[in-house]
Amino acid sequence: MLRRVLPCLLLPAVARAHSELRAAQPADGERLAAPPAELRLRFNEPVQVTLWRLRDAGGGEHMLARPRDAAARPEHIARPAALPAGEYSVEWRAISADGHPIRGTLRFTVAP
Repeated sequence: MLRRVLPCLLLPAVARAHSELRAAQPADGERLAAPPAELRLRFNEPVQVTLWRLRDAGGGEHMLARPRDAAARPEHIARPAALPAGEYSVEWRAISADGHPIRGTLRFTVAP
């Protein structure tokens, strides 16, 4: 009986071990009075970000300046070119330290 119960007790600890996004700037759903000078993703542990994509509501892609190195770190920053007023989405993908892929999309609005 104990052999069946023990793995079940360990599963929640294993599940919590995966990387996750803890904070973003701008935050998902945030309404900004001015365009952001930078986009920031903060994770619970070092990850390697493999994709940043910034799109407007019409699907147009906007350039992002980011560090050349792809080192794993808990915080990643990208700087967009000047953005006009509108709705934007940031798509990101990363690889965690244990090799698991993670991804997400954040949305924000610039409305001066």
